[in-house]
Amino acid sequence: MVKRDLLGTDLMISSDVGKAFNLDTIILSDFVRIPKNTNLIMDFGTGNSAIMLYLSKRFNGHILGVEIQEKRYLLAKENILNNNLSHRLEVINSDLKVFNHKKKADIIVSNPPYFKVNQETKQSLDTDMQIAKHEIYLNLETLILSVKKNIKHGGLFFMVHKADRLEEIILTLNQYDFKVKRIRFVHPSINHEPNQVLIEAKFKGSAHLIVLPPLIQYKEKGVYSDEMNSIYEGRNYQK
Repeated sequence: MVKRDLLGTDLMISSDVGKAFNLDTIILSDFVRIPKNTNLIMDFGTGNSAIMLYLSKRFNGHILGVEIQEKRYLLAKENILNNNLSHRLEVINSDLKVFNHKKKADIIVSNPPYFKVNQETKQSLDTDMQIAKHEIYLNLETLILSVKKNIKHGGLFFMVHKADRLEEIILTLNQYDFKVKRIRFVHPSINHEPNQVLIEAKFKGSAHLIVLPPLIQYKEKGVYSDEMNSIYEGRNYQK
């Protein structure tokens, strides 16, 4: 177990070695828009609460995380407590297949498992990481159905996923009455195809899609782009 700064903030986070947060966590937290009338944000598959902690720097209301793995759930609780945020942040140990909160969210955020499970899947030997990365307990359709059950009419859903699954993602969102509002592709460099996509969708929204300029990670080998440096430095979290 290690304790370190939550990159770009004045918060701290504890985790197993190599599992504090990753690029997906950081770029998704940066991508999320929080309208002024927001009262409740939910984070589906919250892990050790990194996204919740990031969003707490921009939002003073209630943030609820849902995590199926007990070890990660307990770690999320510890991180919330250690940052003195228990009055605003809460985490529940639950399976999203059955999660149905009495209060609907204005915003739901998720960094879900990316990879389908099949005979060819090269899964991590670490069971904890298998569940986090592969659709063992949570596939795309189940996630979006759970978001639909727990979000307000007109609520916003933010997700990061693999770019090569975009067609499936849009079809599934449309199936459950979401309209994609913003898309941003994430490229390792200007000369590479995108490997991730950031998505904002609105429940029962109208069809009006904005494709944002690409987010480029590196301007040359080993050198972050100016925007990535700005994100890592916490451009949205500094007061």
